[in-house]
Amino acid sequence: MPQVKDIMTKEVITIESNKTVFEAAELMTQKSPGCLVVVIKGFPVGILTERDIVRRIVAKRAPLDQKITEVMTKTVITVEPETSLKEAARVMSTNKIHRLPVLKQNKLVGIVAASDFVRNVGKKTTTEEILDAFGRYPAGPAV
Repeated sequence: MPQVKDIMTKEVITIESNKTVFEAAELMTQKSPGCLVVVIKGFPVGILTERDIVRRIVAKRAPLDQKITEVMTKTVITVEPETSLKEAARVMSTNKIHRLPVLKQNKLVGIVAASDFVRNVGKKTTTEEILDAFGRYPAGPAV
């Protein structure tokens, strides 16, 4: 059964919790992620999305020098790399979230987004690849 580790993004863009919204926006402009995982000493304590910045800063004309901890989503729901894709999708749906940081032994090792599921729906499994390969070659004589 496919697992989160099969589709997750391994290079997670993070930002330390003491940074400002402006610094976060600069980083998002440079790296183009849909979100930043907010960390303290490498451990995720929040998520800051473009949507958070638009709704909580831009729409309210709030100052950009606010700490990101004031505007980030503070509830961080995580999964492990071995979590099945079905379970990860259920967690995302139940909690109405689009991104799940992936932790292994309390260390951030990746992130899975709703778009990762879409991107990987059409990919063949290893078993399907092997069966396709066998199908390309004629059966040899029975021994």
